[in-house]
Amino acid sequence: MKTLLAEKPHLLLLLFTILLLAACNRISPVQHHYSTNVGCVIANDLYAVYFSAYVAPENSTSDPDEVDESLYTSYCRSIPRTGTVFFTADLIDEDLREMPISLRLVEQKPTDDSKTSDYSDSHILTNVNARIYSQGTIETQVFIDKKGHYALYLIVGEEAAFEDDILKIPFTVGMETTTQPMRYYVIQVTDLLMTFVFPAFILLLIMLPMLPKLRLMALSKILSSAQNREN
Repeated sequence: MKTLLAEKPHLLLLLFTILLLAACNRISPVQHHYSTNVGCVIANDLYAVYFSAYVAPENSTSDPDEVDESLYTSYCRSIPRTGTVFFTADLIDEDLREMPISLRLVEQKPTDDSKTSDYSDSHILTNVNARIYSQGTIETQVFIDKKGHYALYLIVGEEAAFEDDILKIPFTVGMETTTQPMRYYVIQVTDLLMTFVFPAFILLLIMLPMLPKLRLMALSKILSSAQNREN
């Protein structure tokens, strides 16, 4: 393999570029595996949590025997309406259960750059002081009376020393959720390509010239074993 890479240095450069792009693609928080029962996984390069948001029902049922299904529906990226919202984050990493974590919920507004659809923090709605969640579950509730874009920050440590010590969970409240912008699907496809397809393709390019030699080696070994058995 070293000889092959030495003869074709462009393969080595291409492999390095693809792996670098895949690594850079993981800097931002990732949301995936959404389920209406357990929410979704939020992760960055260091930490990961199961995140869920529940909304208090607008009208509670008068029948004590009737189960209000809305109490058991969790949300992740899009919360359908305003009201009292319950947030839950289950700590996947065992190390997080020994570290103080503070919470900050902020309302967001569009950035000044009209060419992008990004959002920046507008003002803080609530802060929760740092504490250790030894049981592995973070719970808090906030009354949100305004539709729009929000973000919940999980800040690891008394003072976040690095960017990855802050786990950002963006979501919307009361916004249209039936369709997703094209940018969302482009990001999802890019994430899949950078994570799995490109590295596999590069590995195939590297291994392809070696396949004839491997076949000859395997055939030689089979013939040698057959001759040994005959002797």
